[in-house]
Amino acid sequence: MKFQSKGDKEDVYDLDFPIPNKDPWLYKTSKTNNQDGGDSIYVANSEAILAGATIFHPIQEGPGVQRHPIIVNKQESAFSTSYELLKVFSGRKVQQKYPLLAKVMFNASSDSIDLLIETEIIMYCLKMGMQDLQGKYSIKDLTRERILNHFKGVFYKAEEEGNLFGIFNSSSNIEKNKFVIPQSLIITNFRPFENLLPQNYVSDCIKAMAPYIEEANITVSLNDDTYKFACILPGRIAHSNADSTSNDTLWWSFSTQDFLNDDYVIEAASVVYYKTNIQRMVVASALVVLLVLILISKKRQRS
Repeated sequence: MKFQSKGDKEDVYDLDFPIPNKDPWLYKTSKTNNQDGGDSIYVANSEAILAGATIFHPIQEGPGVQRHPIIVNKQESAFSTSYELLKVFSGRKVQQKYPLLAKVMFNASSDSIDLLIETEIIMYCLKMGMQDLQGKYSIKDLTRERILNHFKGVFYKAEEEGNLFGIFNSSSNIEKNKFVIPQSLIITNFRPFENLLPQNYVSDCIKAMAPYIEEANITVSLNDDTYKFACILPGRIAHSNADSTSNDTLWWSFSTQDFLNDDYVIEAASVVYYKTNIQRMVVASALVVLLVLILISKKRQRS
């Protein structure tokens, strides 16, 4: 299998869709000048021989990274060898996690981040961070719901008063077009619940939110990416969901839009038939049938 990532320096080296670069992958990078006089074009290539299932990014790497496992199977028999390919770009469930962001990503060309969307992202990260801490801290469900409703109320009131920009701008971590955790806002609005929470809970909650804020940033960063997947399978194609075929190559062309919510699945299968073995089997079967008929004929003649 071979990966190729091509674009400007940020496109190739950012972490929204990292290509494998460690053993057994052979990883190379190059840079060429843009003939139109623009930014240099960076290219990263990585290739390896695969068999069976390859995960690329285990669950321990957190929820943010784009997962795209692949399964390559080969099954041999006396008369044929079959090959199967299955690759899945895991759906990012944007509509389920942040509906406002989903609407913007599907319908708008702007990369700007609306403050209402930012509140939605922060609420999701807070909810998931608190959920992940349940194994470490035993917080009552009612207390957790009260805290989440309190934050919703804070954001709603700020929106009503036209002060959403003010409450987010109070954070020293604001970055243009990037979601960040407004730590001072989080700490301030946890204070009414200090007596109900264990020591260090708030700081641990902020840490637990970090993977989910990264997930949202990767989702936004992926939104303008496009992909091409090519596959050559030996023998006759039994089935595939390829977009097109060129000679013996199957092609899929898609974008992040295709897996913003649900999985994008690539599948194909082929069969190589061993004609000589099949012919031998046919001849052998014919001889067996002929022998049986001869024996039956002789038996009838004797009777």
